[in-house]
Amino acid sequence: MKKVFGVGFVSALAITTLAACGSGSDSSTGTNGDVVELSFSAWGNPAELDVYNRAVDAFNEMQDDVQVTLTGLPNDNYFQTLTTRLQGGQAPDVFYVGAENISTLMSNGTIEPLSDFLESGDSYVTEDEFTEDIWGASRNDGIVYGLPVDCNPILMYYNKALLEENNIPSPQELYENGEWNWDTFEDITGQLNESGNHGYMQESGHGAMLNWIWTNGGEFATEDAIVGDTDGKTMEAFEYVDRMIDEGNFTYAGTMPEGQGIEAMFMSNQVGFVSAGRWLTPMFLDTSIDFDYIPFPSNTDEQIETANIATAYMAVNSKSDHVEEAMKFISYYTSTDGQEVRLDGEGNAVPSVVGIDEIVLNQDRPEHGQYLLDARSVGRVIGLEFTSPGLSEDLEDIYELMMLGDIDAGDALEQATAKAKAAVE
Repeated sequence: MKKVFGVGFVSALAITTLAACGSGSDSSTGTNGDVVELSFSAWGNPAELDVYNRAVDAFNEMQDDVQVTLTGLPNDNYFQTLTTRLQGGQAPDVFYVGAENISTLMSNGTIEPLSDFLESGDSYVTEDEFTEDIWGASRNDGIVYGLPVDCNPILMYYNKALLEENNIPSPQELYENGEWNWDTFEDITGQLNESGNHGYMQESGHGAMLNWIWTNGGEFATEDAIVGDTDGKTMEAFEYVDRMIDEGNFTYAGTMPEGQGIEAMFMSNQVGFVSAGRWLTPMFLDTSIDFDYIPFPSNTDEQIETANIATAYMAVNSKSDHVEEAMKFISYYTSTDGQEVRLDGEGNAVPSVVGIDEIVLNQDRPEHGQYLLDARSVGRVIGLEFTSPGLSEDLEDIYELMMLGDIDAGDALEQATAKAKAAVE
């Protein structure tokens, strides 16, 4: 769930964070009389932080002896900042950790195992209330180390006005007519490029590449092996992305100036399509931009193909002075009640617990919220690749070289699979 913010927002968060955490761990895990004060950190744009605080406020109102304070951290270098503070004893009591990074914290013992607490009477949620396919790398040998905050099936956002200005057919009509495919997307993004706009913002994370691998019916990895170098469909996906960037249909997001992330590009009407989960929706709803969702174009006979489901986990700092209270809070935040408070209406994600998917549809815009649930139903979280600490960063470095034109698609796939095999096999 990568998010990039403008310079002003990052600077403001940095100042807030230094004020909150700069004086040592005691200041963030102290007590006020008989009230335990817990510190909670997460990444997020300003609209998302408002969503997070719905559950924080609800929890605080329910408690007499525990109060939680949320501090936002910029996404840029979030995990590096977190690990530095964990090592220095200045980390918050609870925090978000990305699916690609949780294995690192599990291996170095800096987060608490949660399974026993989930079985206790103090927990607001049990393990079996979550969808079974959501755990990814957060569960090892049957032990849970992070609770799925929610989930975000990745789909595309498109700028309706920009497409209309360029006489481009509605993606909705193309999708409904079975014509929403790679060839059509190439035509549309090429037309946007020719008109002086950006067609699609391509990011370099492993999930961003899997979006194309999976919509081509390919596999980079199975449950227990890396297979991308022997899968022709995976090679086709690498070649497609490489060619689309080379021809200008796609723009590699890493080449944009600082402060010009995919959100800023979209909100300034410079790009037709970006991909993300629901997390961009609250920010976009605060603007006048006319947008909607559409699933990723498929290059198979299926109308909608496997979607990458991004997720983050809530973890408890093993050095917290209030581990039990911290576990109680994250169990509420990720419970049915906690997720309903956060995600109903204009929320930023799809539930990771069963039974409340319909709350995603309780908003008027964008029109096709059902696509989030459709993508969820055919999606899956990244598994094997995220079980190896640091592998996601290594893969991203390789993909970036391809997107910058330093290596071709064949070299990128060869290097990526070799790196992944060495890490997990």
